[in-house]
Amino acid sequence: MSEELEEVVTPEGEQPQEAEQTPEEVVTPEPEKDDKADALRQVTARAKKAEAEAKALKVETERLRNASTKSLDVEDYIGISASLEGLDQREKEYLAQQHKLTGKPLDEIRKDEDFGLWQSAYQAKREKELSLKPSGTQSDSEKPMSFAEKLKSTTSMVDKEKLLTDAGLYKSPRPREDRVSLGRGK
Repeated sequence: MSEELEEVVTPEGEQPQEAEQTPEEVVTPEPEKDDKADALRQVTARAKKAEAEAKALKVETERLRNASTKSLDVEDYIGISASLEGLDQREKEYLAQQHKLTGKPLDEIRKDEDFGLWQSAYQAKREKELSLKPSGTQSDSEKPMSFAEKLKSTTSMVDKEKLLTDAGLYKSPRPREDRVSLGRGK
């Protein structure tokens, strides 16, 4: 092995001195071979460990893929529909989002305190928005009827005369003694 030179900063005009090596610093070829063999064994051991971990991850990935692609049974559909019963569209979307994030079953999420708190806050907000929103639609029973519709809907002559009188369009005749009834009767 060649001797190594150590570079030393010297004052102006002086030459750098060679560093002397002590016998302890000199490495013999035999220990180098042992170091190389140890390093090779360590690298090989790490590579084998990494390969084993990769195989385990591959098996786990396949297991998860197979679990996620399994078809749903009738009981699963019944459970899902029962979990979503009575919810509006926004609540169903929130429940589905929580299921995707946590992986918990829908009925468990729905029974959870966090979902109950979110749902009560959402319903309070929705009720507030509905109360502030003007109602422009009237049912037919609330809609005022026009005079012509009222006149058409009444069937008796007495009621029609009363409607016309109230509107100022009909004046009832005064009874007169000199009138004679022409028609049947006395």
